[in-house]
Parts: sequence; C-alpha cells; structure tokens
Amino acid sequence: MVLDGLSSLGSAAVDPLWRPLLAWTVLALPLWALLNWTDRLHPNAEYRLSQILLVALPAGMGAVVIAEMMPGAPHSPMLPARSLVVLPAIEASTGSASSAPWTWMHAVGLLTVGALGVGLFQLGRFVLDVAAVGRARQHLEPAARPSLQSEVDRLRERFGVHRPVQVCTSSDAAVPMTLGGLHPTILVPDRLVDATEKLRMTLRHELVHIRRWDDCAQLVERLVAALFAGHPLVGRLQVRIAEARERACDAAVLNDEKTPAGDYARLLTTFADEGASHRLGALSLSESPSSLIDRLSAMRSSMPSLLSSRFALGTVLITVGLALTLGVVACSDGVAPPASTDDSATTESSSASPEDGEVFMVVEDPPELVGGMSALQESISYPEAAKEAGIEGRVIVQFIVDQEGSVTNPKVTRGVQEVLDQAALSAVKAQEFKPGRQDGETVKVQMSLPVTFKLPSQQSSETSGPDASIRIDPPPGAPKIQDASMLHSVGYPDLAVKAGIEGTVHVTLTVDEQGIPQNPRVTQSVHESLDATALEFVQNASFTPVQNGGTPSRTQMTLPIRFDLSNTDE
Repeated sequence: MVLDGLSSLGSAAVDPLWRPLLAWTVLALPLWALLNWTDRLHPNAEYRLSQILLVALPAGMGAVVIAEMMPGAPHSPMLPARSLVVLPAIEASTGSASSAPWTWMHAVGLLTVGALGVGLFQLGRFVLDVAAVGRARQHLEPAARPSLQSEVDRLRERFGVHRPVQVCTSSDAAVPMTLGGLHPTILVPDRLVDATEKLRMTLRHELVHIRRWDDCAQLVERLVAALFAGHPLVGRLQVRIAEARERACDAAVLNDEKTPAGDYARLLTTFADEGASHRLGALSLSESPSSLIDRLSAMRSSMPSLLSSRFALGTVLITVGLALTLGVVACSDGVAPPASTDDSATTESSSASPEDGEVFMVVEDPPELVGGMSALQESISYPEAAKEAGIEGRVIVQFIVDQEGSVTNPKVTRGVQEVLDQAALSAVKAQEFKPGRQDGETVKVQMSLPVTFKLPSQQSSETSGPDASIRIDPPPGAPKIQDASMLHSVGYPDLAVKAGIEGTVHVTLTVDEQGIPQNPRVTQSVHESLDATALEFVQNASFTPVQNGGTPSRTQMTLPIRFDLSNTDE
C-alpha cells in the first residue's frame, strides 16, 4: 500500500509540479549565471531581475494550470479521457503471483513527499515569524521625542512616501529595521537618536525601502521561498535578492545630493558587527552584515551601469518575465510524454481525422462492439515482460469509431508503461463495432476504454469459499455500474473468509460526466481487507453517468458493497 501510494503521488505530481519546476530550472540557470558573472548591471536592475526570476516560478506553474483548463487545450495524460461514451473496464490478469517492483515513479513520489515535508516545515516557520513580528509591533511605543516623528514626516513627504510611517526607538534594537505593512514602522536603536546626521541618513535609507514597497515584496519572496524550499536554487536566489535589495537602496540614497558617500559608508560600517534578532530579522528589512563588503564595493565602483533608466529596465523586466512564464508553460508541455501510439495508428488517424466529419461525444445509439466485451477481453494478453517486471496499472485508451465501425485514431490518454500501453492499443485496434447513430445517420463517435492490468497478490491466489458472495445494492437514480461482474475477478479476500468476516462496506465517490469514478473513499468500514477490496473494485469500475436534460452530469453517490458469508460451510 505504501508503494502504491508513492506511485500514485508521483504520477499525480509530475504534471502540475515537477515538469514546470524542471522547465523553470532550465530557463532560470542561464539568467542566474549571467547575474553572477556580470558586475555592470545597475544595482536596481540586478534587484528587479532577481525578483522576476523568483516570481516566474509560481507564475509559470499557475499559467500551466490555467493553460490546461482553457477550451481546446491538450488534455493532460493524468486526467480521464474526455469521451462521454465509456466502455466497461476490462481487466487483464495473470495467474502467476508477483509483487510490484520499485520504479522511477516511486522515486518521484518519495521525492514529492520530501519536498512537501520541507515546504510545510518552512511554511510553518514563516507563519511563526509573521506572528513574532505582529507581537513585536504591539509592544512598540512611539518615539519619546516628537521632533523625531516630525523629521520622519518631513522626509516622507520629500521622498514621496504615501503610506503613514511610525518611528520607534528601542534599546534592544541592535540595527535599524523596518517592520512593513500598510502602516510601516521604523525601529531605530537608542544610540542613533543623538547622532543627528547618522539618524537622518538611516531614516532616508529606510524610507527608500518603504517608497519602493520592498517590505511587501520581501513578504512575497519569503512565502515563495518557503513553498519551494526543497529547491536549492530558490534558497540561493532569496539570499541574492536580499543583498541586491540593500545595494539598490544604497544607490537610491546616494542619488540624493544631501547624502555624502563617505559619511554613508561609515554609517554602514557602524552596523558591521551587529545583527537583527532571528525572528524579527526574518520578516523585517534590516542591515545585512554579510553584504557589507559588496555594498561598499558597489559604492566605490566607477564602471558604467547597464539598465539604469526606468524605460530600459521596465522593457527588460516585462520581456524577461513573459519569456520565463511562457517558457515554463511551453517547456512543461514539451517535456510531457507523447500519447502512446505507433506509426500505424497515426496513419489510420490521418484518414479519419476530426476534420473529415464531426465527432460526437454523445449519440442516441452508441456503437456496439461486435462479439461483445468477451471478444475484447480475449484479445488482451498480459505482456510477459510486464509480468516478469511486476508492472501493473490502469490504461485508458481513447479512440474514434467511424461510420463503418472501424477503430481510428486510438491513443493512450492515461498510461502506465509502454508495453502495457501497447498491449491495450493493439487489442482496441483489432476490434470492430456496429457504428453509432445520431438522427438515423451513422456518425463518428469518440469512446474510451479503461484496461486494468493486475497481478494477483499472494493472498488472492488462494481460493475463496464457493459460497462466499459479494453483491452491490446501488441506490435508486444513481449511476449504474457497466460491468458488475468485475467483482468476481476482485474476489472475496481469503483472510476474511477464514476469519468469518462479513458486512457491508459503504464507498462514497463522485462519478464524473465520463462515467469515471473520482475520489472514492470508505465511509462505513467493516475490516481493512474488505475495505481494500471494495475500493479496488470501485476504482476500476466504469459507470453510466446520470443524464440531466439529455446531458451527462457529475453525481456524488454512496455505493453499498455487501460481503456475505451466510451460506459458507464451516
């Protein structure tokens, strides 16, 4: 069960998480290398480009989700087929017992668990830091000298800061810091209060941060870094942004002719051996001793700075941001595995493509399989290579039945492994159908077929009691199971038969418009073995969706599955 859970988690996380993350990493590395290599960028350009690089990660992942939800978008292979005509599920089994091996999808699932664990831990620390800053603000008192607040108000108007800013002094504050928000607070150490010129330069520095909304930007950066803490590049990028932020602020302060560069440099060295408290420093804008040498070097640099004008920087930021975001979307789609079809399937589809005529999802008379489901069952064989490797799973094949009843354009919309996908495709391509009809005319109909390849467990290889029975009592008006005989292939658990365990397991699920069960869960349990058997049956079953005004609709239902041993001979 643990291995199955890891495999399912890995499969579910590939499309929405790992592919966009891989695409962002490939696209971000060249820009990251460029930022590390060049020293000619203006500090503000370096700061903003680093921010764009970080924000492109969640923006790109969100764009991937939106792109997949748009009409006409390629259907994700992780989702059920879009066909509304769904054939009953077919199960291909083998008599030899085997255990599923460790595959790369299990490794992806394990990696996902680790990434989620690290992300949740860092997110918890982020929440605690926010709470610590909130508590600190409640205990701060305004500066005792009214002239200090007046000086802040005067500088605020001069620098064009529209948010109200409060200034506080504290003997516990080792370095100046800004507690951001809609009403920022500048916290000044007591030792600066009597140093008029140093205090004025300190206030200018903090007000530049507030004018540029650096406090709010830092909050977003810390949140993104917490969510993607498992990615090593994200953590290094966060540190780089913090250092670039201070250099950009220094450059803005020095643009003011009233701030001498020498005095400002001596002010920075004043805080070289000091640091903010861990909790307050995590979410406040404070001096960074680790970046002091870089900041002083940037102040002394006489090299011309690229992208110093607002127009040039804005153009580059928009271009880079769009390129990264759209690149993540494009690369995520590009690295997705193609549908498992061969050349012959492609050739067939070229003569029966949707352009040659309308393809119906729902018709009055659906296509009927010549020879019935037994003919399709007999044509499916479990590949020997998959048996030996212990590979199993559920393959969903989507195809079109044309006006002559032939199968065209078959493709795997949810695969397991190439040999199993090809086995399901080969069986479907060999079938003949009685064509579907709409308004008395034969039409093309899109259909889906779930094929389950299952290796029996050691427990199920033994025989159950001949009188042990399983039956289903679906509620009136609920979606009907298309092939209830699958219960016989699932089988009454031998452990439960020997222990005399019986009862009714209630499984609650949602049947979507395609008749595919979604999110099945046991809401009334009897025993773990019976619960697992009931869930296994529901997960591999196909339903006839409920019609609402002639249109299939999503339905939530509770399915009672009765395990009965009342007639078993003791």
